[in-house]
Amino acid sequence: MGGTILLTSRCPEFKTPEGVRKAAQNLAANHVDGLVVIGGDGSFRGALELSRETDTLIVGVPATIDNDVYGTDETVGFDTAVNTAVAEIDKIRDTAVSHERVFVVEVMGRRRGFLALAVGLTVGAEVILVPEAPLNMEEVYKTIRENAAKGKRSGIIVAAEGVGDTRKIARQIEENTGAEVRLSIVGYAQRGGSPTARSRLLASLFAEEAIRLITQGVGNRVVALQKGTITNISLQESCKNQKQLDTRLLELAKTLAT
Repeated sequence: MGGTILLTSRCPEFKTPEGVRKAAQNLAANHVDGLVVIGGDGSFRGALELSRETDTLIVGVPATIDNDVYGTDETVGFDTAVNTAVAEIDKIRDTAVSHERVFVVEVMGRRRGFLALAVGLTVGAEVILVPEAPLNMEEVYKTIRENAAKGKRSGIIVAAEGVGDTRKIARQIEENTGAEVRLSIVGYAQRGGSPTARSRLLASLFAEEAIRLITQGVGNRVVALQKGTITNISLQESCKNQKQLDTRLLELAKTLAT
């Protein structure tokens, strides 16, 4: 089942020093000696603050569709979100081809483009827009015009939500290329549904490592996947560094879409 069964969400109070101390007091009052924090970059930063106020062993399990946790090649849920978006865009492309239209498809990713890049690459998108790369609309127009000159009457542009107002982007493309453009927002479907086998396997392996660390009396660690091996890194190291997007894949995507 999806992680929504935990019924957790961000707590504004926990963002304050008083809230963090209250959380530490709750752990002590309930004799909690081990805490597994399942989440992404924001959750782990909160866990790091909490670790300074408590003796409870804290271990992070990376689980976010953004796949932006430093120190791990992949996070739980990322593969599920990618496959959800890919399935939707495969259907959208049928309409794009049938009606000879260009579709701008918005996927999640307010600050990072890992999801958009993986989705765009695997669906053969003609253009991929991510927050990590400057938005060059002239380059987008050029690609659409060149594709039209080659006889391509349809196209898919995958855009992370963090690149800007996709409604405006779609309108600008239509005005500057003459193509018929439509916008489709995949939305919250990416955050739910049955996990893929890959996400289930990764969750199981991460859980095993998290419990192993706690039972051995080790805390302030984040479970990670590195080059196919389950390992762990310092919670502080994960929080203090930013995972880099492999922008080389943007060039690969252009080559494959040619």
